[in-house]
Amino acid sequence: MRDYLDDKSLRLRRERSDQPASARPFVLAGVLCLVALSLIYLDQQGIMSPLRMLLQQALSPAALQLTGLRNRGEDLVLAPRSEADLRARITALEQEVSQLKAENLRLQQAQIENESLRQQLQIQREQPWHLVGAEVTVRPPDAGRQVMLIARGSADGVRVGMAVIGQDPAGPAALVGVVESVGTHTAEVLLITDVSSRISARVMHDGQAHLGLVQGQWQRGSRLSIGQVDRSAAINPGDAVVSAGLTGSLNLQLDLATVPANIPIGSIDVINPGGQAQNAELRPFVNPDQVRYVWVILNQNE
Repeated sequence: MRDYLDDKSLRLRRERSDQPASARPFVLAGVLCLVALSLIYLDQQGIMSPLRMLLQQALSPAALQLTGLRNRGEDLVLAPRSEADLRARITALEQEVSQLKAENLRLQQAQIENESLRQQLQIQREQPWHLVGAEVTVRPPDAGRQVMLIARGSADGVRVGMAVIGQDPAGPAALVGVVESVGTHTAEVLLITDVSSRISARVMHDGQAHLGLVQGQWQRGSRLSIGQVDRSAAINPGDAVVSAGLTGSLNLQLDLATVPANIPIGSIDVINPGGQAQNAELRPFVNPDQVRYVWVILNQNE
């Protein structure tokens, strides 16, 4: 053993090599720096843009798939893990849907009310009337009479004989009827197209007003007519007809003294010559059968 140790001297520390260190790492680092600088230069010159786009197009499908996998993983982690959880979630969603429907209905009702108020303000700016709006609640199925029921009554200041007006989108606010009977919160309106309706009126022609009487003709195959116009009065088709405010003095069955003057009614359509006075058919500005919202003229502001 002694001999072996004498022959093989132990190396207690690494002996330094007399050979020079390898330059390969320095060369590799230099090459990488040169490549990086070249890529930066090419990118500044815009040469790398097409290559970048090609790489993005090639990698986009894989990126989308990875994103989808991540989303599905999140859904699995966050999804309810029992039937009770599912039922609770369904109940919560149903309640949310119910609340959204109720809110949508409320917004629709508010929009309708706002539009009606806007129309009312516009009418009151143009005419000296104090109005109260009312929905048409029902039209009694009585083929013999032209009437409608509105959702306003004596509690709202409505009285028998007051004029009721309506408005089409493209026309003026015009007379559609007269209050015939009143309850606390409802009122029955006799439409101007009914044969028992009589309204004193004036035909406006070339700055002159010719007095006449508007009568309902619905049950006789027409809507309105105007008669008792002086035979010497010059009237033509297209002339406007407005209320005269004199109906209360005609001793008719209805008390119509509160119907003010100058409410638009319609325009002359066809003139029927003959007789002691002139007669003509009228085209109403507002079709009373089509209105769904009306205004009662409570009084006329002086």
